[in-house]
Amino acid sequence: METHSPSRGDDSFGFLLVTAARLLRQRFEAALAAADLDMTPGEARTLVVADKLGPVRQTELAAALSIERRPDPDDRRSKRVHLAPKARPALRRILRVLGQAREQAMQDFGPDETAQFHDYLRRLCRSLGAAPGDGNG
Repeated sequence: METHSPSRGDDSFGFLLVTAARLLRQRFEAALAAADLDMTPGEARTLVVADKLGPVRQTELAAALSIERRPDPDDRRSKRVHLAPKARPALRRILRVLGQAREQAMQDFGPDETAQFHDYLRRLCRSLGAAPGDGNG
């Protein structure tokens, strides 16, 4: 079994993790563009997060997406943000594209390895102070 020094330049943990994230993002962006959804990766991410959260207060959505909320000078009452029905077809396509990109990325891993890797990433996010999906990562 080949082992690598955890601090060796381009094979360090941090470098590999950042490189994998960059490559996965590039693959997703290319797949999103090929799907002809006419939206940016940021817009797609916003739609996915809004769907995952369901009906929430603007403050919760703002926190999840790391965006700023500012008072509406005409209506300062609290409102809930809902995913519009017309967003559902685009969301289904985005989730399909994400799933295909994830399957391609994990094609060299078995189901147990994929699940374990996912668990490691969630634990790493928690260790670094960000719950997975909270918009800070």
